[in-house]
Amino acid sequence: MTPTERLFDIDPGMNEFDAKVISCEQDKGMYKVVLDRTAFFPEEGGQSCDRGTLNGCEVAKVLEKELVISHFVSTPFIPGETAHGMIDRRKRFIDMQQHTGEHIVSGLVYSMFGYDNVGFHLGSAVTTMDYSGELTRDDIREVELAANRAVWENLPVNVLYPGPEELASMHYRSKKELTGRIRIVEIPGYDVCACCAPHVARTGGIGIIKIVNFEKYKGGTRVYLLCGLRALSDYNEKEASVLNLSALLSAKPEEVYPAAEAVFANEQRERYENGVLKTKLMEQEIGSLPRDSAGTAYFS
Repeated sequence: MTPTERLFDIDPGMNEFDAKVISCEQDKGMYKVVLDRTAFFPEEGGQSCDRGTLNGCEVAKVLEKELVISHFVSTPFIPGETAHGMIDRRKRFIDMQQHTGEHIVSGLVYSMFGYDNVGFHLGSAVTTMDYSGELTRDDIREVELAANRAVWENLPVNVLYPGPEELASMHYRSKKELTGRIRIVEIPGYDVCACCAPHVARTGGIGIIKIVNFEKYKGGTRVYLLCGLRALSDYNEKEASVLNLSALLSAKPEEVYPAAEAVFANEQRERYENGVLKTKLMEQEIGSLPRDSAGTAYFS
């Protein structure tokens, strides 16, 4: 079958398109629809597929095999007819923010510490990256600051298709050996990486890059990343928690931690004092018990 034309490579911002239905087959209770072209990004490279509709029917999943992209829907389509596709723009944009931010962070980890990105997953709530060496908290903060500088510089995110000779002389990141036409995503001064996914047009579109956690993982480091809208949502949730604690503790938001620490210390002290009092009371009760001739206390 002829490879599907990948409209998301041409215009990552495309959210509507028309295409011809090439085939439609039943597949495990659904219909697998192949189009001559599509703006739906398939599940690929650690990233989930786009969501949206075809002729108003929800697209449950999008998969690619041997360069042919299949759309799974609940109703049949007629080969030869025109299908109108609509992409869930919000999900696409959030995914592009995360993936572009990941490129910057991974490029910096590689250039600053020499560690490879050996694992990547763009989940529904957080993006994780696994690096081949251990990073400290200071390392993480240094990378995070440098990554946000890339955002502030509003650099172009370039998509390149180098020929064999140019590719052979190009130094780029890739987790596996690649063949055929190689798509390279370049963020000048920060990263050059083989990648199949859509990205924002300029780094300013990421908004903000925030590393929310990290941990040792399989001899290296797993990093938890939020970018753009996800980072803002996370900030809003944490802000709400701090404000609620501020009201509960009658403390200013910036003084919540020492106020909570004082409450905890007071609780620990009261527990200790209560324990001492209980011990003394028990000793007094035991001392008042009747005793036998040998002086041993007994219970009546």
